[in-house]
Amino acid sequence: MGLKRIDVGVLGATGMVGQEFVSQLDSHPWFNLVWLAASQRSEGISYKDAAKWHLLTPRPNAISDLIVNAAVPDRAPKLIFSGLDASVAKKIEAEFANVGHTIISNARNYRMESDVPLLVPEINPEHLALLPRQATERGWSGQIVTNPNCSTIILALAIAPLRPFGIKSVNVTTLQAVSGAGYPGLSSFDMIGNVIPFIDGEEEKIETETQKILGSLKDEKVEPCPVTVSAHTTRVGVIHGHTLMISVGLQT
Repeated sequence: MGLKRIDVGVLGATGMVGQEFVSQLDSHPWFNLVWLAASQRSEGISYKDAAKWHLLTPRPNAISDLIVNAAVPDRAPKLIFSGLDASVAKKIEAEFANVGHTIISNARNYRMESDVPLLVPEINPEHLALLPRQATERGWSGQIVTNPNCSTIILALAIAPLRPFGIKSVNVTTLQAVSGAGYPGLSSFDMIGNVIPFIDGEEEKIETETQKILGSLKDEKVEPCPVTVSAHTTRVGVIHGHTLMISVGLQT
């Protein structure tokens, strides 16, 4: 007898990140996507009419006729995946967590908060032990868990197995796809035959988030991994898929 799937929702469902959540949740063996929310201009409209689909994979038929809700907790399922833009995510996600929802957030706002797990499940599942402290200190009956910056995830997965050898330093150069800039993103005149050798805020995220992910949990706090991370980020003219060139210095 199969397990009953968990009802879930997506905040920011019409944006690029939200569409990725919708695509990945379609026919998921664990989750049942039953609720979508976005900005006021999409409220009350069917998803197929509210969201201009930007992904290469087709829009799932199962959710095309779902009506898009306002980004408020009323009638939302307990588990929410948030693709909200950082400009609005902090306030809205806190409102949901305050009244008992679990938010899995793609936004940067809470990633470096000391009581919020920055999770890569294959690396640091023990960091979920921060959640009781989060509830106590913030007075929330729910919780927020964040995922890292896209390039940080790749870097952390690559170097985490080297921790037993004592990681001293990491130098990384990224070649990041244009899809990472969202929609409408960058002009074709900027990208055709070009490499842009800077992405605003991206290098800082990689350098600080990696230290937190690889850090040790002690006394309900994460002690950052004492590794020096130096990042140089570039945007390149490919649609999907980031490439990283990594050099690691070890203690031994």
